[in-house]
Amino acid sequence: MDDDLVRRTLVVGERILAMEGCASDVGGQVSVRASDDRGFWCTAFEYFDQTRPDDVALVDPDLQVLSGRVRLAPALRMHAALYARRPDVNAIVHLHSHHVTVLSSLGTGLGVYGVAAVLFLDEQVLYADDGVKPHASVVEELGEGRVAWMKNHGALIASQSLEHAIVEAVTLEAAARMHLDCVAHGGTEIIRAEAEAGRRSFRPHYLANMWLANVDRIRATAPELCAGIGDNRTG
Repeated sequence: MDDDLVRRTLVVGERILAMEGCASDVGGQVSVRASDDRGFWCTAFEYFDQTRPDDVALVDPDLQVLSGRVRLAPALRMHAALYARRPDVNAIVHLHSHHVTVLSSLGTGLGVYGVAAVLFLDEQVLYADDGVKPHASVVEELGEGRVAWMKNHGALIASQSLEHAIVEAVTLEAAARMHLDCVAHGGTEIIRAEAEAGRRSFRPHYLANMWLANVDRIRATAPELCAGIGDNRTG
């Protein structure tokens, strides 16, 4: 993927987040590892629907800007630390969306109240900042997991690709809302065996198709931004 396509894909991803109710004011970040190990592409201190391709910057592991422009957020140190620790992680989303932040304040993690929540089964950790340890210590707590619930600070999502990370962030916000509503109305979780079976069959189909469906929604109003994105679909 060339640099222009990476920039535009990241922008499309952020617009999907905004469209799906994952606004994080200017405190959220999305990043994707550079394919040649130069560092990672990122944005910071912008609303998710504000970003343009020229606002996407390439930074090295020490957060030195190599290309583009960015108002560097200190929280990007979490991204740098996570890429260094986890070679399997190629994209990260940190969001403070409403329901994710509310659920993070409870210190319980996400229950499997709806089928989409199976994406996160056994891949969540809880993290609480004590005001003393560095913010990036969440990376140690995450270990090999996919989602770190940061108490009162939303969530950090680590994924294999930018496309997957965006869909997982959208799904996490929707699943957090469902969790809170189900608990408020006395609902119960999907039983363990069903959740495990659902995860095996759900993940391979849901992530790719949700990405393509949402890219098409952005394409309807910004076709130039989406050129070359999702064009390799099959079926």
